[in-house]
Amino acid sequence: MYRPIRDYAIIGNLRSAILISKDASIDWAPAPFIDSPSIFAALLDDQQGGFWSITPEEKYTSSQKYLHRTNVLVTAFETSSGTLEVTDFIPIEKNKDSFPPEEDTTFRIHRKIHCTEGSCRVKVIFHPCFDYARGETTLSAENGGILVQNQEKHGMLASRADFVIAENEATATILLEEGESEYLVFRYNAGKIPLPQNEKIHHEEELAETISYWREWAHTCPNPDCPAEGAWEEMVNRSELVLKVLFFEPVGTVAAAATTSLPEAIGGVRNWDYRFTWIRDSAFIFENFLKLGHLDEAESYLQWLVSKCFRSADSDLFEGMQIMYPLRDETPLDEEILPHLEGYSGSRPVRIGNDAYRQKQWDIFGSILHLIWSLYEVKTDPPSRRIRDLVHGIGNHVMEIWREPDEGLWEIRGGKEHFTYSKAMCSVALDRAAKFSRKYGEVADAERFEKEKNIIVREIHRRSWNPEMNSFTQSFDSQNLDASLLRLSAVGFIDGKDPKMLGTIEAIQKGLKQNSIYLKRYTAYDGLPGGEGAFLLSSFWLVDALILAGKVDEAKEIFEKILAKANHVGLYAEEIDASTGDFLGNFPQAYTHIGLLSSAFHLAEARRKNEDFAQAAEEIYRSSHSLS
Repeated sequence: MYRPIRDYAIIGNLRSAILISKDASIDWAPAPFIDSPSIFAALLDDQQGGFWSITPEEKYTSSQKYLHRTNVLVTAFETSSGTLEVTDFIPIEKNKDSFPPEEDTTFRIHRKIHCTEGSCRVKVIFHPCFDYARGETTLSAENGGILVQNQEKHGMLASRADFVIAENEATATILLEEGESEYLVFRYNAGKIPLPQNEKIHHEEELAETISYWREWAHTCPNPDCPAEGAWEEMVNRSELVLKVLFFEPVGTVAAAATTSLPEAIGGVRNWDYRFTWIRDSAFIFENFLKLGHLDEAESYLQWLVSKCFRSADSDLFEGMQIMYPLRDETPLDEEILPHLEGYSGSRPVRIGNDAYRQKQWDIFGSILHLIWSLYEVKTDPPSRRIRDLVHGIGNHVMEIWREPDEGLWEIRGGKEHFTYSKAMCSVALDRAAKFSRKYGEVADAERFEKEKNIIVREIHRRSWNPEMNSFTQSFDSQNLDASLLRLSAVGFIDGKDPKMLGTIEAIQKGLKQNSIYLKRYTAYDGLPGGEGAFLLSSFWLVDALILAGKVDEAKEIFEKILAKANHVGLYAEEIDASTGDFLGNFPQAYTHIGLLSSAFHLAEARRKNEDFAQAAEEIYRSSHSLS
């Protein structure tokens, strides 16, 4: 039986990430890296995918939470005999060296079983199926645990429990009295592991180190303007923590989601692999991370981007730039279907790889240059010559290609169009290139970029504005709506209170609305069969647009309603079924959590401005009355 997507939580070590259900079953775990083949994949095939469950033997109720400001997960069970806690974490590797997947030993799932009250009779089922359940995965008892093998792939479950192995599944019953604990550790790329005499002390030390790492990294609020303070603090912290767990170190890349092929509609074919780094998504992440003070992550990503994608300011080199890249060079991007897996709730096909990398999407250039501009607004040291070349090279490239159609940010597979958002982000690219050039004394370049930017802006107003609809449209000379148009004011293309922007917001609320807070992405045919759920990021974009339009109360109401739709540990998928509230699409989804952070920042800024206005009005009032 497939569990609801919203019943899962995530843990990780900045190299891989796994999903654990509300009743402590690990149903998705790629190893040793997040883009590696799975060792547990019941999420994509509940019969042959593999899982690792820990539950009381008797009837129970369960709940789940993260330890405060960490990615350490605790699942609690209550039975008539006692209460049980399962604490799951993957230690953060101090050594940031990179190894090939067949040599990397950083993937270590730690599971602490602790009886907190009464007596606990615990059933453990360990059923790994390596390599996306391809080939045969065999289990054999070893001193101190169980050896797992699948051709060249291997791992070791370290445990003192007495397991019974049958049909390559290991089961054990562990008896614990109040206050007692047992520890299970699975290590990938490990053979025989002798258990040390002080294993419990060692395990507790690693747990304490992992807790300390996350709490030292997570943002705190030293000032009253911080968006992570007060009512939204927990959700803002959770969003930054889940985004961080999607990172791949030491490279500096970040995955769009932790999973592959979770469907956008149950039984549908819109099932994609999101375990890659998208230029646009990553730029959004680091733009928001800068506001939370995570400067190192933004700089590390920019270094990767420069070394990976650009070698000089020669504009021709940008022709080969991709919209997305592997988290690490060894991972293939070409799509492959795994026909032996039935997919989540029977949603075939299961895909690995993503052919969207072949597309052209012009908006990524605006995202890159906006990130660079934002970074050097907070950095004190000037940009290197290489960064300056990058900015000028992108600016020159955008001047050459913006008149051409592209596939757009939604990766529509129905052909190229002149997408409005793509054109608007081209104008953003030239605007930021101009600002950057002017700031660092290159006035002639700034003037060139500004002149071309103004041409793009005029063309968008001429061909994307539909007076009959009183709205901008998805593409030139069309009548289709698109949620990305809500971004026009946020990126500075148009004032949020401009009548055209107000008309666009109203048209989108009417034309894309699925209920009071959910929006579809667009109305146009996209070249794919079937439908999809409401796109959660669109709702946060609506919040941003409403704030910039001066409708802060309406925005705050929608924002708080969306916050209430998070799952039990504060996570979101890519989409949601507007009628049932069921999560759809890959999970947890970086895009959605980026949207939450952005809206929190906009609301915090609106609150600050309102408080400043109120304070100024009070000072004027006091001043006028003191004079009288």
